Amino acid sequence: MLTGGCCTLGVMQTTMRGFLLLLLTGVIGLSLSVLPASAHSRLVSISPADGASLASAPTEVVLTFNEPVNPKFVTVRVTDAEGGDVVGEKATADGSKVTLPISDPIAAGTYNIVYRVVSADSHPISGSTSFTLKGDPLAPPASATPSPSSSDAASASASPSASASPTSSSSASSTPATADDAGTADGDSIPVWVWILVTLGLVGAIAGTYYAVRRDESQG
Repeated sequence: MLTGGCCTLGVMQTTMRGFLLLLLTGVIGLSLSVLPASAHSRLVSISPADGASLASAPTEVVLTFNEPVNPKFVTVRVTDAEGGDVVGEKATADGSKVTLPISDPIAAGTYNIVYRVVSADSHPISGSTSFTLKGDPLAPPASATPSPSSSDAASASASPSASASPTSSSSASSTPATADDAGTADGDSIPVWVWILVTLGLVGAIAGTYYAVRRDESQG
């Protein structure tokens, strides 16, 4: 009877050790597969901000990422409601900042900023945001350098309340969007240190259980 009990205990302990090793291997494999994904680059801010209402046409679009991007694979477009491009310039990257100059004024309306870049670790990042330019959508684009006569006429015809409104709107919309306001940018990633703590906690629990089994085995 005693011999049979010892054999049964030995089999149970061997099975437990095998289970713990299998569990530990699975946890390590899962951590290694998740950690690289959580460390990918992401969009931090964009100007004009997503959903901004502007009183005048922007002179550039600026995107800032949390890590440098590959300057060879940068695409930023400003499109109208039909999806047509309204900016002919090309975007350039400098470290983690991507800039698309807008040299020509654009007419009033709603526009989308569509971007796609590749981070330094070869991870593609894409998304889109939108902004609105105030005014009559059917009116031609305003001249970037209006003549003195047209400027004086515009100043004379503007009411005090109307002239105050663009100022407040422009100052409110000039603030870059944060990561939460970045439209369809890549979703928030879990910080790497969170996964490290989870992994260490699981490894510690498994190691403690394994130590307890070894202690019981030595006492038996």
